[in-house]
Amino acid sequence: MVEKRILEHTIDLLIENNIDTFFLVTGGAIVPTIDYIGQHPKAKYYCFQHEQAAAMAAEGYFRTTDKIGAVLTTSGPGAQNLLNGVCGCWYESIPCIFITGQVSTYESSDSIDTNPRQLGFQETPIVESFTPFTKFAAKIINKKDTETIIKSAIKNCKEGRFGPCLIDFPVDIQTASSTFTMEKITNDKVVDIDLYKKIPTLEGMLNKSKRPLILLGHGIRLSNSIDKAKKLIDRFNIPFVVSWGGFDLIDHSHKRFVGDIGVYGKRGANFAVQNCDLLISIGSRLDTRQTGGDLSKFAREAKKVMVDIDFNELHKGRGLNINLPIQSDAGLFIDNVLDNINEIPVQDINWLEKCIEWKNWVEKRNIRKDNILTSYEAVKEINKIVADDEIIIPDEGGHLIWCMQTFKLKNQRMFSNFGNSSMGYALPSAIGAAIGTGKQIICIDGDGGFQMNIQELQTVKHYNLPIKIIIINNGCYGIIKQFQDAYCESRYTATDGHEDYTLPDFEKVAKAYDIEALTIYGKDDIKEKLQYVWDYEGPILCNLLIDEEQKLIPKLEFGNPLEDMSPYLTDEQIKNNMIINMIPRRDNTQGWVTLKK
Repeated sequence: MVEKRILEHTIDLLIENNIDTFFLVTGGAIVPTIDYIGQHPKAKYYCFQHEQAAAMAAEGYFRTTDKIGAVLTTSGPGAQNLLNGVCGCWYESIPCIFITGQVSTYESSDSIDTNPRQLGFQETPIVESFTPFTKFAAKIINKKDTETIIKSAIKNCKEGRFGPCLIDFPVDIQTASSTFTMEKITNDKVVDIDLYKKIPTLEGMLNKSKRPLILLGHGIRLSNSIDKAKKLIDRFNIPFVVSWGGFDLIDHSHKRFVGDIGVYGKRGANFAVQNCDLLISIGSRLDTRQTGGDLSKFAREAKKVMVDIDFNELHKGRGLNINLPIQSDAGLFIDNVLDNINEIPVQDINWLEKCIEWKNWVEKRNIRKDNILTSYEAVKEINKIVADDEIIIPDEGGHLIWCMQTFKLKNQRMFSNFGNSSMGYALPSAIGAAIGTGKQIICIDGDGGFQMNIQELQTVKHYNLPIKIIIINNGCYGIIKQFQDAYCESRYTATDGHEDYTLPDFEKVAKAYDIEALTIYGKDDIKEKLQYVWDYEGPILCNLLIDEEQKLIPKLEFGNPLEDMSPYLTDEQIKNNMIINMIPRRDNTQGWVTLKK
C-alpha cells in the first residue's frame, strides 16, 4: 500500500471499479480532486454549466452504456443544486456516485457542535438533505473512515435495487495523506429465499387463469434481462403490456404486445389490465401513474403477482393487494420460470384476440384544416424519420405524453425520467447519452422544459455532440393548462403564452451558441425541414411550432378506474369492452351512475 493524498486514492479506486467518466462543475471545495482528475491518464471528464444538468447527464450516460458515472461539485450551492438530479436517479433506480466538496473540518459546525451558519462559509448539511433520496450518503469526518465510506458507496450503487450514493468530502480530508487497498468491489444479487417454492404456486395460478396478462417494467432492463423477457413472452401465449419505464423493451409490432398502461397510457392496454384475471408484474413498481389514484380499482378482479427486487415495493399496501409477492432480480425470476414451467393451457382462446382488438383502438383527435400542426401530427412525422437504432429522449411535460401516446418503436431506445418528472431533463440526459455512446441522440423538448437547462447548449457546442434538439413548441405550459381547465375554471395564471409566459426566439438563442437552427412553421414544411435536420451532421436545433390548444388524449381523471379515461366513452361502449363486473361510474355531466353488467 502506497501513501498518497486521499483524493488520489478515491479517484484511483473509482477507476479501478470501472467508474472512469466524471461529470463536473468546479468550485473551491472540490478543486484539488478535479485537478487530479484532469491529470489522470485513465479519467475522462466533461464540464457542465449547472450541477443539476451534470447529474441528469450521468443518468443518461448510465441508461445508454450500463456504466456508472461520477458527478463532482463544490460545497454549499454547488451541492444543493444537485438535489433535483439525485432525486431523478433515486426514482428511476439509476446508480451514480455523487461527490460533493465540503468546507474543511476545522470550519465545520461539527467541530464546535453547533448549527450551520454559526461558523463557516457555504456550509450545508448535505448528507441530511440527500439521505431520503440516496441508497448511501455519508460525510467523511476523519481520514481513517474514508476508505470504508468510498467502498460502501461503490458497493451500494449496484447491490439490490440500484440507486445513487453520495460522499460529502471536506477539502482538508481530500488533501490529507493515507493508504488504501485497491480492489474490485463485488455486488450481491437479491433473490427471495422462497423463490423456488413460489414458482409452483405461480404455475398453478397460470393453469387456473383464463385471461392472464404480463406487465414488463424498467426492472427488466436494469437486470439486463431483455432477451430473457422475449423468451418468456414467446414461450407462453400470453399478451403483455408495459409500463413507461418498459416502453422500449420490445418491438411494438410484436403480435402479443398490447401497449403501455396508466394515467396517460393506451386506452386499449388499460382495458386489458382491467379485464385480466391474472396480472404478472415483473420489474414495475406499480405507482399511481400506472394504477390510477385509487389502487383498489386497479386490475380489481385479478390475482396479482408482483416481482420486484425491493421488499418495500412489494408490501406498500394502500389497496394494492398482491397475492404472490416475489422479491427477486427480474432475470433470476424469469430464469426460474423458463426452467420450471414448460407450457400452460389456453383457457380462453378469445382473450388474445380481444387484447389485439384493444391494441388497435384509434383515438379520435382533432386535425386542423389550416397549416398549423397538432402535436400528434408533429410527433408522427418525427416517428417516421427516426432510424431503427436511434436513441430518443423526451423531456417532461405535455410533449412527453404526446410522444408516449404516438411513437411506435422498433429497435429504438426511448426513455425519460418518469418518476421524478423534472422539466429540463432531456437536454442534459441527451448529452450524457451522446458522451457515452458516440451516437446521434434525438432530444425532444418542450418550450418550457428547454429553458430550464438552456445553458447546456454551451456543453453541446463545446464537445460538438451529435444531438438533434427538437422543441415541440406550443408557446405555453400546455399540460398545466389542461389541469387549469379541470380545476381552475380555465384561468391560465402563469401558464398562458398570451399573458404570463413568454419565450425567446430559439433560433437566435441556438445561433448565439454557434449551433445550427431552423423553425418549422406548419404542415407545409415539416417533411422537408425534418429531413434537413436528420441529414445535418453535428448539433442542430429545430423549433417546431404546434397548436397551443391541443389536449392530451386520452387522460385518466383522478379517482377513475383505468378503463374510464377522457374523452369519455358512452355507457354502451364501456359495457361492450368490459368482461368483469362494472363499478359505479363518474363523468363530468351525470355525476355517479351505477352500471351493472
